[in-house]
Amino acid sequence: MTEKSQKNRSSLTKQLTKQLGLLLGMLAAGFAWYHHVVNSQTPEQLQIRDSGTPSLNAANDSHQKTSESTVNSDTVKNETVKNDTVKNTLDSTGAAPTASEAQSLIDQGLIAEGRAMLEKIIELDPSNTQAMMELAMIYTLDLKEPVKSRDILEKILDINPSHRAALNELELIYKELGAVDQGLELLQLKAQQHPESLEIQYLYGRLLAAENPAGALPWLERATKITDQREQALDQLAGAALRAGKTDLAIKSWTEALSIAESELAQARANGEPGIDYLEDRISSTRTELARARQQAEKTGY
Repeated sequence: MTEKSQKNRSSLTKQLTKQLGLLLGMLAAGFAWYHHVVNSQTPEQLQIRDSGTPSLNAANDSHQKTSESTVNSDTVKNETVKNDTVKNTLDSTGAAPTASEAQSLIDQGLIAEGRAMLEKIIELDPSNTQAMMELAMIYTLDLKEPVKSRDILEKILDINPSHRAALNELELIYKELGAVDQGLELLQLKAQQHPESLEIQYLYGRLLAAENPAGALPWLERATKITDQREQALDQLAGAALRAGKTDLAIKSWTEALSIAESELAQARANGEPGIDYLEDRISSTRTELARARQQAEKTGY
C-alpha cells in the first residue's frame, strides 16, 4: 500500500469514527427524551397513546362527552326533582313531610307532587285526617274524581266522626253523585255508632230534609245544641218545619236565629271585625223567611 493510500484510509477511519460517535450521541439523547416523556405522562394519557388515538381527537371526544353528560344530567335533574320531593324532604330533615308542605306544593300548581307527598304522609300516619282531607280535596277539585274523594272522606269519619269539614264536603259529593240515599244509610249507621256526634246528626238531618222534612226535624233539633252552629241549625230546622207544615216551629226557630245573627252583627260592628256584609245579608234573608212563615201561619190559621 502506498503512503498516499495509507493517509486516505486513516482519514476515512477518523471520519467514520466521528460519524459513529455522533450517531451514538443522537441515539442516547433520543432515548433520554423518550424516557422523560413517558415518565411525565399520566396513566390516562398513556392509555390514549397506546390505543393509537390522536391526542387532539381524544381531547375533543372528552369535551363532547363532558358536554353531553352535563346536558343529560340537567335533563335528569329537571325530570326527577319534582318526583323526588318527598324523598328529599325525608332525607334532608330526617322527619316526615307535613300536610302544610304538601299544600304549599299544591298552591304552586304541583298537584302530582302534592298528592304523592300526602299519600306518603298517610302511609306513615294512617290517622292523619288533615292529610286525608287535603288529598280528598285534590280528587274533588283538581282531578275531578268525586268517588275517590268520597271514599277518603268516609274513612275520615271512621277516625273522627265529628270532622266538620269532611261532613260538609260529603254533603256536596253525595248530591253531586246522586247518592243521597247511600249517604243517608252510612250516616244513619254512623249516628248509631257515635250518638255523641251532633255533627253527624246535623248532616243526616240536612240530607233527609230534602226528601222527608218531617222526619228530619228530630235530627235538626238535636243539631241546634252545637253552640257555634246554632244559628245555621235553627235556620235548617225552620225551613224543614215550614215544609212539613209546622209553621209555629218555623217561626220560633227563625226568630231565635234572627236574634243570634243580630247579636253577632252588633258585636262585629263594635269590635271592627270583618264579615259585616255577610252578617247583614244573613239577617236580611232570615227576616224574609220569617215573614214568609208568618204569612203562611195567617193563611192556615196555625
